[in-house]
Amino acid sequence: MKLYLIDPHEDRLYKNGLFNPKLDSSFVVWVKIKKLLLIKKIILDTIDLHPVEKADKIFFFDHQTYSLFNHKLSHYLQLCIQKKIPKNKLNLIISESPIMKPETWLIKNHIFYGKIFTWNDALIDNKKYFHYSWLQNIEYNKPTKVRFEDKKLITVINAQKTNYLPNELYSLRVKAIRYFEKKYPDDFDLYGVGWEKPLNLKFVYSALKNNPVKTLIFLKDYIDSLRGFSSYKGFVNNKLAVLSQYKFCLCFENMKDIDGYITEKIFDCFKANCVPIYYGASNISKYIPSDTFINFRQFKTFDEMYSHMINMDKKTYNGYLISIKKFIKSNQLKKWNYQSYCSQVFLNNTIKE
Repeated sequence: MKLYLIDPHEDRLYKNGLFNPKLDSSFVVWVKIKKLLLIKKIILDTIDLHPVEKADKIFFFDHQTYSLFNHKLSHYLQLCIQKKIPKNKLNLIISESPIMKPETWLIKNHIFYGKIFTWNDALIDNKKYFHYSWLQNIEYNKPTKVRFEDKKLITVINAQKTNYLPNELYSLRVKAIRYFEKKYPDDFDLYGVGWEKPLNLKFVYSALKNNPVKTLIFLKDYIDSLRGFSSYKGFVNNKLAVLSQYKFCLCFENMKDIDGYITEKIFDCFKANCVPIYYGASNISKYIPSDTFINFRQFKTFDEMYSHMINMDKKTYNGYLISIKKFIKSNQLKKWNYQSYCSQVFLNNTIKE
């Protein structure tokens, strides 16, 4: 048996918490990956359960540093270096965007790893950098059927966050929310985490780390958040059930214009029979058929977007749902499933080792 270890960099996910769907229902895909690897005679555990020197391969989710000014390496990466684990056993899985984990994207931090797996098409060379598609829980469960006439117009389901790097989309989400609250409050609902409170002060760290001057922008955003969000309807336990009640969902990634950065947001809409208005990866149509979503880039203003939605007839709308259903049942979707992820990342043998 081979032993692969994975470092999730999150306390609750150690002791194999990553493979516990009770912590998060989406972790069911990790249970399947663990079982599939076991069939291949590979044990996959979190890195805390075995001595690192016993591992055949070690995988790190994103490159982590834990200091604002002194980029101290994460505990287990330091341990691997101290134990002189060969670099060809150390692998980096880039999962987050530069907005979330800017240190992951610094080339100088890639020297610690033999292989790096990323969804970013621009980096792929099949020598050090290898492609994988964002892991999706894509099992198709028939969504709650809601008639076109009974659906509300549009929703947003996101956590309240901010960031101050170029191409971030958090601020545009807030602008969209404020637009609907002011002009069309009856057509819009907001759900998610954190909107009932002022913007979390932890985001000062993001402003300071990237550009101290941006702290002033954070203060402006914080003051704006103090007035609350009148459209906020609370946290959702069942995202798909809520999405199914709406014709459209504003589906913004946390960052735009990164090739291949396509997260669960658009797939959640598909599974709920809700048409996404998507903004994020510039090459989205390379991976997902353009007749399954509305591309936000086609609109110059929110007024244009609203007019497009409110004037869409039932036949046109149902055309999107038909295309979504066709895509979900097609072979195209296989590149996003756990088998594909397992093959692309854990069973990648492009380099002889």
